[in-house]
Amino acid sequence: MERRLTATDIVRMRRSLAMSPQLPADQVQWLLDEAERLVADHRRLEEITRQLTGPWQDIRAALNELYRLAGE
Repeated sequence: MERRLTATDIVRMRRSLAMSPQLPADQVQWLLDEAERLVADHRRLEEITRQLTGPWQDIRAALNELYRLAGE
């Protein structure tokens, strides 16, 4: 399995902003912000899917959260 981008990777990139000298700093900043959001979303989805194996109350709460996230 390929290695995924982590929050730590994003912090390192954000500190250096050395991903590509051709990109202006504001575009690199936008890219890092989006990557950070995706990593956070992925982590949240993992938490929610773990709840799908619990009691019905947890499953219902997880499904409601998934529905809310899908609407964003």
